[in-house]
Amino acid sequence: MSAKIREFAPAGTVMTYRPYVRTVRNAPGEHSNSGKREPNRALEEALRQAGWSPRELMRVLNPRLTAVGEPALHLTAAHGWLAGGRPRSQTVRRLTVTALSEATGIPYTVAGLWGDQRNGKEAERGATDDLLGRRSLDDVLASAAAWTAADPRDQASTKSASEEQLFGAVWDATHQAASQSRLCPGTDQVLPPMMDVLEGHLRGLRRLDDTAGGGALPQRYVRTELLGVLDLLRNSRCSPEIRLRLLTTASGLSQLAGWMAFDADLAAPAQRYQLFAIRLARAASDSNGAANVLGMLAYQHAATGKPSSALRFAEAAVEHTAGSAPTVRARALGRLATAHAAAGDIDVFRKVTDQCRVLLDHRRDDDPPSLYYFTAEQVAAESGHALVELAAANPAQARRLLAEATDLLTPLTDHGANSGYPRSALLHGIHLARAHLLRRDSETTVGTLLHLAGRVPDVQSIRCRNLLSRIRRQVGSRVQSGVCADALVAVDRALSAT
Repeated sequence: MSAKIREFAPAGTVMTYRPYVRTVRNAPGEHSNSGKREPNRALEEALRQAGWSPRELMRVLNPRLTAVGEPALHLTAAHGWLAGGRPRSQTVRRLTVTALSEATGIPYTVAGLWGDQRNGKEAERGATDDLLGRRSLDDVLASAAAWTAADPRDQASTKSASEEQLFGAVWDATHQAASQSRLCPGTDQVLPPMMDVLEGHLRGLRRLDDTAGGGALPQRYVRTELLGVLDLLRNSRCSPEIRLRLLTTASGLSQLAGWMAFDADLAAPAQRYQLFAIRLARAASDSNGAANVLGMLAYQHAATGKPSSALRFAEAAVEHTAGSAPTVRARALGRLATAHAAAGDIDVFRKVTDQCRVLLDHRRDDDPPSLYYFTAEQVAAESGHALVELAAANPAQARRLLAEATDLLTPLTDHGANSGYPRSALLHGIHLARAHLLRRDSETTVGTLLHLAGRVPDVQSIRCRNLLSRIRRQVGSRVQSGVCADALVAVDRALSAT
């Protein structure tokens, strides 16, 4: 079973899933082979390598389909594929290959699993392609524009980088200075009023993420905006000051596109957009922007069960902010605290969190606009989540850690949606439900799930929906009561309705 599937499972737990189906669809024509069919031994072996059942494959695949605007398939679809059928949809075939390759580290291909020679090389494209070593800024912009304009289904089927590949690409992005470029070569000039509008769009899109998260539609809108700014950099005329502002805005939009891709559980697009963001921030001499992306990478690796990489990226973020404003340094330290929590180190987590809080008390008017959200409440939310992770890793101290986590997460779950952060409120509530479940408090766990069911329609975050689905299955396998059944039905309906 993959690390993502296990994300909420305490040590020693045997998980029995009671699935929900987001879109009940028998997918007519999905098994398109005619005549006598032979069992698909290649797919069977790939599932064995991944440690997945056919249903678990569909639980991994369906969110990816949703993230690119495709309908989810029935949870039994993979049984037909194992019996010799083949998905009619090219997108389904390619995303299945990508999911299995990421889970196993084995480079599967469509040709290898289904004998489709026309698409045999689809899975060979990687997140770090054209982003290794020294690259001119013109090349980076051209690659970023081509990638951003690509079909999201093609992006989703790109192969994600291994931990070492990604770290190498990030090292290159932060240490290999781009060569001089002929930026802004066109005749039409970007004037300050237009630049103000573009920066306002970025602020508004960040707020959209606070509200909705990484659904297919918000992702598409951010990509459209990014493509427009890249076009201005490549084809318009501007002053040196506007040039830097355009680069900074392009970096911010690429960072946001990468975050939204992560929030849609699309690993490779998230990696690639964030690599572009670092390159563009470096071209704009924006060390704070580069550090923020490094911190996001640390958070994402911590969230997916890769603490060693989380620590590497978080430490790099702290190094990049050594001479920065207190709030910028606090943000990097907050990411480092999360990484230490993922590694199970309680003492260092507390020490770094205290340092973060001290620095955060010294906010300034010239703090980067991207850190508007980083407040004491956000530190409390991240600490609450970290304490739940630490409780799972340290059973002897779990009771105390979970009580502390509950105190931090409860008010944020109850009131977060009213403060303009409904996505975060849903995410905090999911971690709170997990804390109650680990405390074996069935009644409060069920009550929290009922509360979260009412929040789901307002949030498009695919990652939040996946996390809620996961904990719903855990509750279904461990808590038996009539009230529990009502809560599970309410969650199922909320997840299925949107």
